[in-house]
Amino acid sequence: MSFADRIKQHSDQFTPGEQRIAEVLFSTNLLAGLDTVVRLGERARVSGPTVIRFATKIGFDSYPDMQASLRLDIESRLASPLDLYGRQSGEGDTLSAQAADIFSEAIRRSLTRIDAATLDKVANLLADGSHAVYVLGGRFTHHLAEILWGHLHQLRPRAYVLRSGVVSPRDHLVDIGRRDVLVVFDIRRYQEDVIELAEFAKLRRATIVLVTDPLLSPIARIASHVLTCDLDAPSPYDSLVPCMAVVELMIAAITRAASEKGRERIVEIEQIRRFGEQGTRGEDG
Repeated sequence: MSFADRIKQHSDQFTPGEQRIAEVLFSTNLLAGLDTVVRLGERARVSGPTVIRFATKIGFDSYPDMQASLRLDIESRLASPLDLYGRQSGEGDTLSAQAADIFSEAIRRSLTRIDAATLDKVANLLADGSHAVYVLGGRFTHHLAEILWGHLHQLRPRAYVLRSGVVSPRDHLVDIGRRDVLVVFDIRRYQEDVIELAEFAKLRRATIVLVTDPLLSPIARIASHVLTCDLDAPSPYDSLVPCMAVVELMIAAITRAASEKGRERIVEIEQIRRFGEQGTRGEDG
């Protein structure tokens, strides 16, 4: 379990002071947890004993134990493909067998980690055509953003994907407002430009839905809903296979939430396609 997961797991048990500690940790990408007890207490406006109780509540024997775990977590956060080069498991197995084990287990963990209530809230939010939905991804995760957007476009109106081009992603957000939603994909090594766009959308009072890894993007501190996916792979590169499974789960839940309105929109799209095909055949004749 990652350090961020520990905090999320116990968040409903936090006192107001402990909640402020969690907010300080997430606002600093967890780095504030490396401060002394006194310094972290000052930043969260709580006493030293409250900081120590926080460490105990999330499962550590002491504050130094919490910091030792956090250091390992941060190292994992910042790991590059070079740091991970040569990682493999299942020595003696074929690479295909290793990959099957790694991917299937990562998908299982990712899907079982998402609770039904959160999935329903996200699906209902994204199926609701009364507000606009913007979808944003990073260097690699923009592929996931495009796939999700393609299905959203079929199931509801006013769905937009933010991509670089004549109009920049930042320019697209000129219209985002308090009733709108930004779905953002951000996995480790978290992208500053993606984080900045999410922060801007939050300033405009949009609702943020974040898809990230278990270590949590800094965007988690401002997101209303967070879905996490594992990154395990048989190579030094983080895998998008579990994240793709999470996207497919989202699509299934959104389709169910869109219900008859979604079906009617798909029918209309198919009619337009057939009209276009007939027109092309007519021109050829």
